[in-house]
Amino acid sequence: MATSTSVIVHYGDLTPTIKLVNDIVEYGTEVVVVANDRAPRPAEVDDRVEWIVPDRNLGYGDAFMLAARGRSARALLLLNTDIVLPRDSFERCLDTLFSEPGVGIVGPILRHEDGSLQSGAARFSAWRRAPRVLIDPGPRTVDCDWVTGAVMFIRREVVEDVGLDGSFFIGAEDTDLCVRARRTGWRVLCCGDAPATHHGSRVMSGSRWTYYTIRNRVWFARTNFGVGAALLNWIWAVSLLPRMAVGDILKRRDTTRLRLGLMALRHAWWRKPSAAEGPLPDEPLPARIMSW
Repeated sequence: MATSTSVIVHYGDLTPTIKLVNDIVEYGTEVVVVANDRAPRPAEVDDRVEWIVPDRNLGYGDAFMLAARGRSARALLLLNTDIVLPRDSFERCLDTLFSEPGVGIVGPILRHEDGSLQSGAARFSAWRRAPRVLIDPGPRTVDCDWVTGAVMFIRREVVEDVGLDGSFFIGAEDTDLCVRARRTGWRVLCCGDAPATHHGSRVMSGSRWTYYTIRNRVWFARTNFGVGAALLNWIWAVSLLPRMAVGDILKRRDTTRLRLGLMALRHAWWRKPSAAEGPLPDEPLPARIMSW
């Protein structure tokens, strides 16, 4: 039985995906790519890598669950395409997943290209239950509320019994998984001595995040912490609209971000589909306003 299966959810530029999969397959892990943009398998991809082309863009969570289904590996690794994960960090996180009692999810400390912190031993704020990611654990392993899904090691039992909720499409599925896993008794750890680098905004760039940041924070808060927390997140998003409007007018000379924000505020009170239902059939919804 393989110790680990690494799942890379691909969309867009093939270059970072090809480099990542060809590097990480040398770590002795099974590697599976889900091409959400339905790109055919590139000739440059190592023969040991499995390349899945789904019928549609499944988003992040459902693409991972598709690749994870039926795998026998003890651990599954979820990866963005623009991650650099050194072998030492890979082995450190994998070892921690099974050497510490009750651990279900492990993440490395994630840094930007310049070495600054992007995501560490993350917590939630007291009232909105919003993510606070800039918490450096130092060179040690610590318990935390959640670790980023940009690079996340998950025990197979957690994938099977808890699983990622693909209905978010993209964004919040990692925090949601960690919350639900912790509530069923699993620990979530961040390895401060296992660094990884995230070349951010190479896949999801520009205004694309605007819609999902607003809608999914409300969906996540309402699902896990109740209507009060959801309402606080919705009010917070409303307070950002004037800044979006000024930014659109002065910098971008169009109103794309503002329109996406307004649409997200409306959709935030829709019924969130269940994990079993998966993403809404017309995702990505921002494609109604912008080129996806």
